[in-house]
Amino acid sequence: MPETSVEKESTPVFLNPMVEKTVAFVTLGCKANALESAALAERFKDLGWQLNGENESASLYVFNTCTVTEKADAEARRLIRKLKRQNPASRIAVTGCYAQVAPLVFKDIGVDFIIGNNLKDTLPDIVATQFANYYADLNDGPLIMVDEFEKSRELVSRVGSFAGIARTRGSIKIQDGCDYKCTYCIIWKGRGPSRCLSVDAVTQQIRHMVEEGFKDITITGINIGQYQHEGVNLAGLLRHVYSNVDGDYQLRLSSLDPLEVTDELMNAMAESGGKIAPHVHLSSQSAEDGVLKAMARRHHVKDLIYVCERLQELMPTIAIGSDMIVGFPTESDDAFEAGYQVIEQIPMHYLHVFRYSPRAGTPAAEMRPQVQESVRKARATRLIALADAKKRAFYEQFVGQTLSMLCENIKDDGSMEGITENYIRVRLPAEDVENHELSPNQRVSVRIKACETSDFVEAVVAP
Repeated sequence: MPETSVEKESTPVFLNPMVEKTVAFVTLGCKANALESAALAERFKDLGWQLNGENESASLYVFNTCTVTEKADAEARRLIRKLKRQNPASRIAVTGCYAQVAPLVFKDIGVDFIIGNNLKDTLPDIVATQFANYYADLNDGPLIMVDEFEKSRELVSRVGSFAGIARTRGSIKIQDGCDYKCTYCIIWKGRGPSRCLSVDAVTQQIRHMVEEGFKDITITGINIGQYQHEGVNLAGLLRHVYSNVDGDYQLRLSSLDPLEVTDELMNAMAESGGKIAPHVHLSSQSAEDGVLKAMARRHHVKDLIYVCERLQELMPTIAIGSDMIVGFPTESDDAFEAGYQVIEQIPMHYLHVFRYSPRAGTPAAEMRPQVQESVRKARATRLIALADAKKRAFYEQFVGQTLSMLCENIKDDGSMEGITENYIRVRLPAEDVENHELSPNQRVSVRIKACETSDFVEAVVAP
């Protein structure tokens, strides 16, 4: 059956959109998508729509898609077809990177609105304006609005923030797009060139979030290391924010290219007086120079080693994580072993491990030799085991020490879960929660007791 075909459904009885203005989101892919979906949901609410969960009935479902791999594409199509079968009277809007890169794929699979990334921020207004008339008339086919990205380096629209748990943790997107063209990646086509919010806009948004009660704020984007606005880079932005925004908060950085973790940025973190969390996630992808070259990555292994060692020197309690791809084309057994040895030896405390998946339209998909899937799987298994061991060793070094924990949520058994400034998941016993009258969004000093798993540590409130 062709990819764009779909089985005919019986003619549904349409809901009345003037009464049933309900919307649900299905978000796939990265944290930027999650943040954008939350912001779009708030805009729908402002327009008088009710927000439902993705497993609830709704008159409109918004799919915010990812296109990082062909598997991601296939999953988006599968979920759309499944939802359409289950909810034939509902309308479907698709946005995100897959909609931007391949909008016509969705034309014949039951989608009604196809909105590209460049117009994503306006999706609620587009739908709210046209929903009533378009809802009853499908004869003209889906509404497709996908434009080229503007050449401006200004990120004009602020997509806002979202709460994690009880206004404890939130995020702000300061940048979108990417100027790099790694051989495995198509996101630069889906997101366009790097564009950045102004320093004032970022500062005002963070100040607002702090006033709203957020205490852990993640600085996010597609490639935040490319932040540049009127001569101010990421390090300058951070210094400006923590010098001008008062309050009880910490900023946490999302993924960074190792080459963009400069001495200036590391010093800005170390000199923040605790306003920048001792936590960095690197988009390293490999720890072997030959593979990095094939990926068209800009850094070398020596850069990765320097960044990890210097960060730990400046901030001894820092948690350093990284994305790693295994089984990339041309990655020989020797290359994998060399990278494995580097990761084993450097201060890198957790990993997100991915098996390489060919993506049509990227140079890597045409490279030879391709690594067999069974080999990719075996290498991923080994690296995940190493990652688990390193994460547990990182946790265990803090047993007996006191750390600051931000309380997040109370479990059914009365225990409290939270996160330390250096990204350690902590669980406090119910008796401590009750005795100290703890509640979400409260900071508390905790003494680490034991590390039973690599998922979280047990702790008690410090005396």
